[in-house]
Amino acid sequence: MYIQGGNRFFFTFEKEGFLSEEESHHLIRVLRKKEGDKIKLIDGKGNEYEGKIVEILKKGKKLKAKVKLIKLLRKEKPLPIKIVALIPLLKGNKTEFLVEKGTELGISEFIPFQSDYCIAKPSHKLEERLKTKAINALKQSGRLYLPEIKPSVILKEFLCENPFSLSLKLVALPEGGILIDELLEKLVNFREIILLSGPEGGFSKEEEKILKEKKFIPILLSPYILKAETASLSLMSFISIIINLGGIPWKISKNSKKNRRS
Repeated sequence: MYIQGGNRFFFTFEKEGFLSEEESHHLIRVLRKKEGDKIKLIDGKGNEYEGKIVEILKKGKKLKAKVKLIKLLRKEKPLPIKIVALIPLLKGNKTEFLVEKGTELGISEFIPFQSDYCIAKPSHKLEERLKTKAINALKQSGRLYLPEIKPSVILKEFLCENPFSLSLKLVALPEGGILIDELLEKLVNFREIILLSGPEGGFSKEEEKILKEKKFIPILLSPYILKAETASLSLMSFISIIINLGGIPWKISKNSKKNRRS
């Protein structure tokens, strides 16, 4: 089925309610929609609806659009494997960029982290900004599941407090790594993947020690030196391609793997 993104609007009510001010502004001021017009709505829980604008309220410069759901247009199944991306706090808007692109790629959950060599520090509005980026990427991409945005963590503490015993743990490192066939075989046994790549300054020796203790598997993404945002995006893209296209590991039989090697 062909999936269309574009002008879709995010809502949080049941059958009828108001869109956020930001969504209302885009609907009315940018797209010039009026009462009675039909629009597409998404709830971030796997559903896309046809809706109708029933009322537009104006108070000074503020606008609020009241809409109601008419019918379900499309339903999306969640991925059989949950993909959790630990993303570094980076300078400028690079962390927001990673959430935007990761949402397009199908990441299930984002956990921003601060590590020993992180330059950027978390702001009190970080979680809100990242969620806004995820919603906008969701609307544009045609995806129907909104990824979860977790509060920022300190990497060492987070790794020590979480065993991840049921998760496949992958970390992007500038050396070492496993072959794709080996990775596919490992994916068969897991329903959650933890992805991790470092900040601008890389990982400290203590962090690398914890990663080994927690059995994170090193992935070599390139023979060249990658910037922090490039490494994170490359890792998310790599796993997204394996899971979403062609080489879906839980559909690969022993015979098909044997044929690939012959």
